[in-house]
Amino acid sequence: MLHRFQSGMKEFYATLSWRYRLLSKLILARLHRLKLTETQFIGITGSAGKTTTKELCTEILSNFYPVMCTPQSMNTPIIIAETMLATEKRHKFCIMELGAFKPGALDLPMKLFRPRIGVLTNIEKDHYRAFKGRGIDGIAQEKSKLIEALPKDGIAVLNLDDPRVKAIGARCKGRIIGVGRSAEATIKLCEATSRWPDSLKLTIEYQGKSFEVLTQLHGVQLAMSVLAALGVAIAAGLSIEEAIDRLAQVAPTDGRMQIITGEDGVVFIRDDMKAPLWSLQAPVEFLKEATGVLRKIIVVGSISDFSGDSSMVYKRCARELKECADLVVFIGNNAHRALRARKDEDDQSLQGFSTLREASAYLQATLRPGDLVLLKGSNKSDHLLRILLDRYRPIQCWLEHCGLDQFCDSCSRLYQENPMFANTNIQVDGNTTPASESTFSISKLPEETNEALPVIVGLGNPGQEYEKTLHNVGYQILDKLATYHGGVWQNTEEGQVCSIVLDGFMVTLFKPSAYMNQVGPKIRQYLARTGCLPKHCLVVYDDLDIEFGKIRFKRDGSDAGHLGIRSCLQSLETHAFPRLRFGVRFPEDNVKAKELVLTQFSKEAQQCLPQLLDQAIIMITQVISELGVGPPQSKLS
Repeated sequence: MLHRFQSGMKEFYATLSWRYRLLSKLILARLHRLKLTETQFIGITGSAGKTTTKELCTEILSNFYPVMCTPQSMNTPIIIAETMLATEKRHKFCIMELGAFKPGALDLPMKLFRPRIGVLTNIEKDHYRAFKGRGIDGIAQEKSKLIEALPKDGIAVLNLDDPRVKAIGARCKGRIIGVGRSAEATIKLCEATSRWPDSLKLTIEYQGKSFEVLTQLHGVQLAMSVLAALGVAIAAGLSIEEAIDRLAQVAPTDGRMQIITGEDGVVFIRDDMKAPLWSLQAPVEFLKEATGVLRKIIVVGSISDFSGDSSMVYKRCARELKECADLVVFIGNNAHRALRARKDEDDQSLQGFSTLREASAYLQATLRPGDLVLLKGSNKSDHLLRILLDRYRPIQCWLEHCGLDQFCDSCSRLYQENPMFANTNIQVDGNTTPASESTFSISKLPEETNEALPVIVGLGNPGQEYEKTLHNVGYQILDKLATYHGGVWQNTEEGQVCSIVLDGFMVTLFKPSAYMNQVGPKIRQYLARTGCLPKHCLVVYDDLDIEFGKIRFKRDGSDAGHLGIRSCLQSLETHAFPRLRFGVRFPEDNVKAKELVLTQFSKEAQQCLPQLLDQAIIMITQVISELGVGPPQSKLS
C-alpha cells in the first residue's frame, strides 16, 4: 500500500508544471531558512568579480568555520534556493553569489534570505541589453537591493572607488567597510602590481598599519575581489592578519585570469567566462605588460553588452587589440567584421574564423613554445577552452552554441565520437584538413545524432512594426519563455538564440531573422550548424484555422495553408517535425488571411493574451518532457 501511495505521489508530482515546481522549491527554501537561526548569510553581487570574491571569502572563512556557498558561477534564484536547502544548522556562514541579470532578478533572493553581510564589487554595463532603456542606472538600482536589504546590525563591503557603489552606500542602514584607493576606505589600497610572470601583490593600509598581501592571482583588476574578501573576513570577526595568511593559498578561479601552462611550453591565460566590451581592457593591458615571452596572442570570441553597430565595434576592437599583441584571432559570427581592421590583404597579424574548430586547427599549427595566449570570450556562447584542450588531446565535440554554461573539461561529450563531423573538410592556410579533424558543411542537414540540444522555434516577422501582430505569436511566446527562465537573447547570422533549462532539459530558443514566408532556409541553416534534427525541433506559430483561445499540438503534417510552415517543409524536406499551433481567429473575422495576420490583437484579445501565452508555455514544457528530445545529458539531475 505504501509503495503504491509513493508511486502515485511521484506520478502526481511529475504532472505539475515547472512553475509550480519552482514555487514549491522556493517555499521549501524559505521555510528551511527559518531553521537556520545561527547561520549568517553573505550576499555578493556586482558587474565583475563576484565569483572570485565568493571563492576567496569561502577559502578564508572555511579555514575557521563550517561554510556553505553557491556552486561555481551559478547565481540564479533557483540556485539560491537549492543552496539554502543544502545549508545545515552547523554552517556558520552561507555565501550567496547573486546575479542581477535583468530587472527584478534580486527580488526573489532577497525574499528567500536576509543577508547580514553584503558585498557590491562594482557597477558596469553587464547585461546591458536586458535592462533596455534603463541603462547603467537601472543596473545600479537592481544591485542596490542587496545593500538596502541589510539590517541595522548588518555590514556592507563596498568599492568606494566606484561612484555608483558609493552612492548606494548612503542608503545602507548598517555599518560600511569601504575598500579601494579612496581616502575614505576602511581597507585602503596603496599599490597593486601584477606583471607576468609575477602574480598579484597588494600593499594595503588598515587601522593605521601597512600590510603586504601576496596572492596566486593575476591581473590588477582582481585587486578589488581581494579587498572585498578581506572586508568580509573582518565583518565575520577575523583579524586581517588571519585573512591575509589564508589568501596566499587560494588558486585562481576557473576562467578568470587563470594561467594554464601546456606541456609544449605554450602558456594560456583563461579569461573566458564572459566578455562584455568594457571587460576587455584589463586582461589585454596585462598581456601588453607581460615580459619574457616569445609572442603575445589574443583569441577573442563573442563580445557582449555594447551599444551601437556591431560592425563598427568589432572593427574598432580589432584595431585596438592589434596594437597590444603580435597576433589577434577572432572567432564566431562576427569574425568577418573584425577582419575589416586589416591594413591590407597581406596583413597576417589579424585572423578570423567563423567556427571554433577552424580556429583551433589554425592555432595548432601556429602556436610555438614561449607564446603567451589570452583567451577572452563568453563560455556560454564560445567554449574557448576547447582550443586549449584540443591541443593536448583531440576532442570530438565541436557543437556551436550548445547552451551549456559549464566549462568543457567537465562535460561528458568532450571526447565522445560525433558522427556529425564525419566526411567533411575545412581549409586552413590553403590545406585541406582530414575529415576526422574537420567541421561540417551547412549545405545539408546532419544525420541522426544524440549530440544536439532540442530547439524551440518561434515564427514571426522581424521588425518593430510587426511586434504585436497575430503573425508574431511565435516570437511572443518565446520571449516570455526566455523571460521566465532568465535567458538572454544573442544574435546569430540566422536569427536570435537563447538557451534555457526547461523542466530539467537544456533547450535552445530560436527566432529566425526572416519574414514568415522565407523562414525555412534560416531554420535549415541553423539546424545544420548546431546539429539538431528536424524531429527534435518544436515549431511554435499562429494558426487561423484554430479559434482564439485554443492551442493545439501535432507531431507532423502538411502546411495547411500556412506560408511559414510551407517554407519549413520545402527547406527541411520533411514534414516530420512537431508543432504547437496558437489559435488567432475569432468566429466573426471575415478579413482575408493575408490582411488579418498583420493586424494587432483586439483589446478583448489582449486582455486574455498573457494567460494564453502562459498556457502555451506550460504545453511546450510538457511536449519537451514527453518527446524526450535531445541527448541524455541534456536532462539535468
